Amino acid sequence: MVQIKFSVAVASILGLTTAKKVFIDNDGLAPLQVLFPLAAGWEVLGISTSFGSSSVVDAAGTAFDILQTYNLSSCIPHYVGAQQPLLRTQDTFDAWQSLFGELVWQGAFASFYEDTYTWDNFTYNETLPGAIAMVEAVKANKDTDPVYIYAAGMMTTVAQAISIYPNLVKEAAGLYIMGGYFDQQYAAATGPSIVNDINTDINLMQDPEAAQIVLTANWSQIYIGANVTNYLVPSQALYDILINKAGGLSVLEDTPYFEFVSNLVATGNYSENTSEQTLPFWDEVVSAFMVWPDLIESTTNFSVAVDTSFYSPFYGSLRIWGADYAPKGAITGNATIVNKINDDKFYDLLVSTYFQDWRQYCEVGGPVALAGYE
Repeated sequence: MVQIKFSVAVASILGLTTAKKVFIDNDGLAPLQVLFPLAAGWEVLGISTSFGSSSVVDAAGTAFDILQTYNLSSCIPHYVGAQQPLLRTQDTFDAWQSLFGELVWQGAFASFYEDTYTWDNFTYNETLPGAIAMVEAVKANKDTDPVYIYAAGMMTTVAQAISIYPNLVKEAAGLYIMGGYFDQQYAAATGPSIVNDINTDINLMQDPEAAQIVLTANWSQIYIGANVTNYLVPSQALYDILINKAGGLSVLEDTPYFEFVSNLVATGNYSENTSEQTLPFWDEVVSAFMVWPDLIESTTNFSVAVDTSFYSPFYGSLRIWGADYAPKGAITGNATIVNKINDDKFYDLLVSTYFQDWRQYCEVGGPVALAGYE
């Protein structure tokens, strides 16, 4: 059930976090992935956009639109990250599917994928590739306020950064990733296509080698969203709260600042979309518990690795073991997998964050009250 308890739940959790820094890499940025850290008092040092669920140009175009809508471009630099996986190609992606079955969601590898943007539609910081920008951000802050890395798409850009600067894993504060589902075979095999989709780990499967490099590096901490990110989904109750708080559906649809809220509501009963198009808050959930760790209610520590055997039905899947049972002949990493968060607080934070005015953030260093929604 979605509830709004701003005076207690949101106000109290906002006060738990001291200023921290994060660098974000994604293949399809979500607004709250940027706004949640800012709401918690964190500094977003940069965003890199990469190939994966979207083509590189579409990932970059989406990020540009988000930064423009919230007027954040002047203080959050935007770079282009990995433009292709380390090893995987369209041909090997298709060959693997022929051997082991087609994925419902194939991202930018889908045969029917067409770019929405062109490079002429937007601008970005062309002075550095995303991996170099990530390295520079970590190096510049390692002695004062170490940077967290949040990777919510393929791990390729992070793997590139590690290859360029191995000390990244020691000098960063830690790594958070969206992905790493496990034990989902039955649900994927027996459910409708949407269930198959949300139980397919495309972020790791599009570049398994990069994922293995990143997840087995010697980070001070790794947090994996994994299965918990599938459980928080839009609902009619949430749509109603957003619409009522805005003052009506027409206000959402006619106000440019509410574009992304309107897009969210359009996945519900106020459009002709079906449940097949109503996806979980994947990236947003990890962003939220990264900056508000008080949201986390249950975690488990595992030894982890990614299957990098091409002739395996689990190629690109996360494998987990208890520490005492991890394989001795394979490279593994140590990770904390989040099992449960406080759902009500997450939804409260979602609503409160969307109804603040971020357009003056770069000037004043924080959100201001949104006129008419104080």
